[in-house]
Amino acid sequence: MDKKRVAINMTAQLLAFAVNMLLGFILVPIIDSMIPNSYGFTDIANKFVQAAQIVVSALNTMASRFITIQIHRDDKEEANQYFSSVFFANVLMAVVFMVPAMFVVVYLGHIFQIPSEASLPDIQMLFFFIFVNFLISITTSVFGVAPYSQDRLELSSIAAILGEVARLTVLFVSYLFFRPYLWYVGCASVASTLIQAAANLIFTRRLLPDMKVKRKYFRWAKVKELVSLGAWNSVTRLGQLLLSGLDTSIANIMINAAAMTTVSISSQVPTVIVNLMGTIAGVFNPQMTIAYAKEDKKQLLEIIGSADRIMIFLISIPIAFLIIFGKAFFTLWIGKTQNPDQLYVLALLNIGTMCVSASIQVLYHVFLITKRVKLNSVVILSCGILTTTTVFVLLETTSLGVYAIVGTSTVFGILRNLVFTPIYAARCLKVKWYTFYGDIILGLISIGAICLTAFPFQLFIKIDGWFKLFGVGIAAGMLALAVNFLIVLRRNERKMVLDMVKKKLPH
Repeated sequence: MDKKRVAINMTAQLLAFAVNMLLGFILVPIIDSMIPNSYGFTDIANKFVQAAQIVVSALNTMASRFITIQIHRDDKEEANQYFSSVFFANVLMAVVFMVPAMFVVVYLGHIFQIPSEASLPDIQMLFFFIFVNFLISITTSVFGVAPYSQDRLELSSIAAILGEVARLTVLFVSYLFFRPYLWYVGCASVASTLIQAAANLIFTRRLLPDMKVKRKYFRWAKVKELVSLGAWNSVTRLGQLLLSGLDTSIANIMINAAAMTTVSISSQVPTVIVNLMGTIAGVFNPQMTIAYAKEDKKQLLEIIGSADRIMIFLISIPIAFLIIFGKAFFTLWIGKTQNPDQLYVLALLNIGTMCVSASIQVLYHVFLITKRVKLNSVVILSCGILTTTTVFVLLETTSLGVYAIVGTSTVFGILRNLVFTPIYAARCLKVKWYTFYGDIILGLISIGAICLTAFPFQLFIKIDGWFKLFGVGIAAGMLALAVNFLIVLRRNERKMVLDMVKKKLPH
């Protein structure tokens, strides 16, 4: 494993992630105060996009794998055929999706409950821009393969940061100088995606000068090959949507718009952690794919082992901090317009699955590179159907309300990640069935140890301001890193970290 490349990619990806996260946390309370009970519609609009991505993912989830493998096997003709076929197929799908997208925009008021404080045209414009953003993103998605195929994810991060700067500029100008509308969020997303697409196009020309989008390279057979295998990823996406993606929509339809916004806001911090998990895991995906392409099983297992420990080292801290300091955070962040106690409980329900899945996140990529996605897809879909069915039953027969909506997916998520994911990944890699359970146990130990480390801060210090929260967070964070340094990292990894620190210190 190229540790230097991992470090560069990790740093760049985390920086891009931090910019996106900071923007989100600033934006949510501002919009919720200006346009009450409406922010949840941004989440619902994005869930419509996720539903559309179920179809799109059948083609695109496997594109990076096939193109990368052909490039590293030095088969430029085959790589070009996949590259061009994916591009033209995406353009065709974008045209097709325009019709249902416009239908949703026009009849939005008949589908959802619109609160009296909100404007229907405003929400329709929000949906319009988010749908346009989706169409642009799928049309240009193939150009994101270049940094991935060359293990240069720091370039993807640069594109993402430029996009977030564009998003921030649009939002800042719009909300500062004009009357507040929700559709500014969608417009900013379009600006961000256009900037990222332009950057990825430049990277493609520099990293993959032999990759050209040409009609002569288009092959329906390549599209069919990608879709036939990628269709199971669409099933996975559908299962994921049923697991938790419908939370805000169900809350709006079955309860009211206020419940929708509460569910949406409560998921903001857990969503940040989920995205952070995906960011870290994604750093290792190119090297895993390249190792598999070279049929180097030893290297592949080494990458997975390091990825699991790095994931635990980083992710257990925000999970534990949400458990200990979450109530104080919600009180300071959005306590003026929402019930912080309710948000805190819902957030805890949201992170339940992560306590198990965080330490084995990279295993999902094993199913993709080994082309063993079918059974995983069926299991996720089954859990999704059971989750949605159970939620409707609980809403009709109990008074649990939003807690039923959020908590049910956590129960099924924990069961799936304990009983199925580690065992099936071990089978795909032809190693012992219990190989990855040690990482799950290590992750739980790490979270528990950090909770014990941070709890005295919460117990003896009254956190009644942002300064105190950040101060306590920094102090507890340094202790948490020390705890994870001793618990999670192996001797050679600890030595590597210490050597890196020593090099940075002045002699």
